[in-house]
Amino acid sequence: MQQIFKGTVYDIIQKPDGLVFSYLEDVIDDNILIKFKMLDSKSGIITDIAKNVYLIAKFGSNYRPAVDLCDNFVSVKAINLPSGKLFLCEKNGNCFLLDGDGSILWNGVILYRENPPSDIAICENSVWASFASENVLLRFNIASMREELRIGGSKSPFSQPKGLFIDGNTAIVSNSGSNSLTKVNLNTYEVSEYYTFEQSVKDYKKTGTYEYVLLQDGIYSF
Repeated sequence: MQQIFKGTVYDIIQKPDGLVFSYLEDVIDDNILIKFKMLDSKSGIITDIAKNVYLIAKFGSNYRPAVDLCDNFVSVKAINLPSGKLFLCEKNGNCFLLDGDGSILWNGVILYRENPPSDIAICENSVWASFASENVLLRFNIASMREELRIGGSKSPFSQPKGLFIDGNTAIVSNSGSNSLTKVNLNTYEVSEYYTFEQSVKDYKKTGTYEYVLLQDGIYSF
């Protein structure tokens, strides 16, 4: 395992050829300065990027409606859907489905036992959400946004699941409580342990054959 960026990272966006991420540059008079970088997976080179490059990677080329709508464009979770639509979930669980022109098609709240999701991901016609406080994954129908399925609970295979990444029909869950990654087969719902770290793991991303995790002190490849 190799550390590729050291520092406080707020979110990581997967690209076909690498990653885009936001990070803490400095704190000046209690004001947080956030900047943005891009990693090229093949070369391993990290470069500074402008805010608009980050926004395009996160929300798509028509990013302005999403930025204007969100309370915080860094903390909001975003899924670019194959149809050109954009699904947003804010830290309080308030969610929006935007059309390609930025118009709001749906607005509602996703909560489980009054707690908002830690992360969201898309698989076919469903939105999956992880709930760190309750140790569960929930599946919602993207058309109705009704809960369809729950994995976990009182006897859960998850431990404070923060990050959620879906690759095909496999979900990879970042368990911040057990410092581990867990795989879930979304066809059979079989759960298996994948990888364990020495620090709390917050997020996981895969691009091509390259795998990355966000730990407490930065981004690592493994």
